[in-house]
Order: sequence, then C-alpha cells, then structure tokens
Amino acid sequence: MEILIIGVLLVALFWVVRVLYARLWDHGLSVEVTFTEDYAVEDEVSTLREVIVNDKLLPMPAVEIDFAMDRRLLFSSSENSAVSDQSYRRDVFALSMRQKITRTLEFRCAGRGYFRINESGISARDLFFTQKFLSSQPQNTEFYVLPKTVPLAQIEIPFSRIMGAVLSRKKVYDDPFEFAGLREYSRGDPMKYINWKATARAGELLTNLHESTLSQRVVLVIDMNGQGIKGSDYLNEASVRIAATLAQRLLKAGVELGLYSNGRNVQTGSLWHMDSVVGAGSILFLKKQLACLQAENGLEDPCHFFPETGSNGGEEDLFVLITRSDREDTAQAFSQRVGKGHGVQIVPWQSSHAEVTGYRNVDLYWMEV
Repeated sequence: MEILIIGVLLVALFWVVRVLYARLWDHGLSVEVTFTEDYAVEDEVSTLREVIVNDKLLPMPAVEIDFAMDRRLLFSSSENSAVSDQSYRRDVFALSMRQKITRTLEFRCAGRGYFRINESGISARDLFFTQKFLSSQPQNTEFYVLPKTVPLAQIEIPFSRIMGAVLSRKKVYDDPFEFAGLREYSRGDPMKYINWKATARAGELLTNLHESTLSQRVVLVIDMNGQGIKGSDYLNEASVRIAATLAQRLLKAGVELGLYSNGRNVQTGSLWHMDSVVGAGSILFLKKQLACLQAENGLEDPCHFFPETGSNGGEEDLFVLITRSDREDTAQAFSQRVGKGHGVQIVPWQSSHAEVTGYRNVDLYWMEV
C-alpha cells in the first residue's frame, strides 16, 4: 500500500513539474548577446559576450542558445559552430535557481563590414528532459570591421601629387569644429574663440586653438562595381583600403574631403557618400562609414557620382578616382569629367593590367596589391 501511495505521489509530482515548466520555463529567463567592442580592424581578434540569466526558483537543466553572424566573423573555436552562408553558433547552459552565467567567445575579423545580431534562439528542456520548449529573444548589437591600411610607401607618390596640387592653391583657414588646444589671448583674437571656463580657472584670458584646414576640397570616388567575379572582390577591397589610407593622410594634413561611391551603404540602404569630412578627429568615423560600403554587380559608372565642381561652395575640387577597372572607357570618362581641372586615377592590380591611353589632365597610377 505504501509503495502504491509513493508511486501515486511520484506520478503526481512528475505531472506537477511538467505543468510548472510548461507555464513558467521562460519566466525570468533572459539572454543577451553583445559584441564587447564597437569595432576592430581586418584580421584582428575581438570577442562576443553571452549572458544568460535564470531569475526564478525552477532550475533549467539544459538551455541552448543559438544565433547567426556573418561568415566574415570567424569563431576561433569551431566547437559548437558551423559555417555555411553565415556563421552559426549553438551553446548549451545548465542553470540552477537564480543563476547568471557569462561566456566570452573569441572571433577573428576576416573581412571588412558592418555586422548586426538581431535575434537569438532559445531551446530549453524541463527537469526530466521530457519536454522541449522553443522561443527567441531580440538582440541589438552591432560591430564594425574597419579596412586595413596599405603600406604608406604604396600611396606616397599619389599622395604627394595630390598635396602638391592642393598646396599650389593654398589658402588656410581655421576649422572651428576641430579643437587643438589653448593659448593666451592676444589683441585681435575673435571674442567667440575665448574659452571662458578655462579663463575662469586660470585667471587670465585663454583662447581656443583650432586645426587649420586647406581651402581646396579633395573628392575621392571609390568604384565598387563587381561582386563574386574572379579577382573583383579582392581588388574592390584593395580600393577601399587605398581610400582609407589616402583619406587618413589627407585629413591629418588638414585637407577637407568629400567621399562618394557607386556602391550602397549597407547600414542605410542608400547610396554611399560623405559630402564633407574635416580634421584628424574624423578618421575613425570615416573608417566606420567605409566599413558600411557594399560592392555589387551592375553598378553605374563611378564617374556619374562625382559632385558638381565647386559644390562645397569653395574652389574647384580636386578629383581622385580609385577603381579596379583598367578599361579605356573608364579612363576616358574620368578625363572628360575632370575637364579643365586635374585628376588622379588609382588602379589596384595583381598580376597584369591593360594599357590605357594617357590623358593630359589625369595622373594615372597602377598600384600593385
């Protein structure tokens, strides 16, 4: 009789536990997947953090968390992960009552880009492993892989040519948005540049110093036509790296930049462009935007994306085209677009390239990558 009672009680307990898990398994269960850093550079290693919390009195003997990342982010350990069109990760946790578990996953940045994780799947079992529960939770984490820079020696000649053209029309003015330090006030300094907080602390008038900016804008246009074609992906990425390196040098030299492309911004879906970038403090922002630049097939000729001459309200812009295209029609279209001005065309290449007719108003540079 006692055995029978014990059996009935066990069966009743079994069904009570099943009902409790069916109703409460996801109560107090939260999952957070976040990139631990905002950005990294191509080929660097970064980390992802998984945090799972079971904030209830029911233990969770097996909770599986899964999510997908772009395949350009490669987990350092292949355990619990698979790569096809994306990198898929599955991790299993055993949580006791009111427990929080944190894990850190290392991954390598195998390619430039902008990446998001929007959702994580949850699969859980009850105490007796007789029921399986499925759910998902939204995630909101983003990550930029910035383009690598190329060796400075590779861009020294086009950089020198561009700076020579800019300095030939040299006109320097203070950029009010780029703070460079403080100095004592001198008669004739604009009152708007006085730093009143610093003056109050020091007991004497102090004036803000600003970075100097050269008046002529340099316009970089990056051709992103071609995706998945043999050699195109590598050369397009080389174009982005050249643009990033050249832009960094020019911003540090005090040159205002405009950047345009026939590619799209993967973050916004709109055409990629930056009308005006000024100052060395803008370099990180610029590289994050370059991380969002997407290559596609069938894009329009990049020469259609140069802004109107003097569209920045200043003097005539100096145009720089960075394209993997070694076609004669591209060089001719660029020469026509430059017109009476002067331009620079940079063509990254690997093993061979076509012979392109030289144009008097364009300096053509082949850059082996």
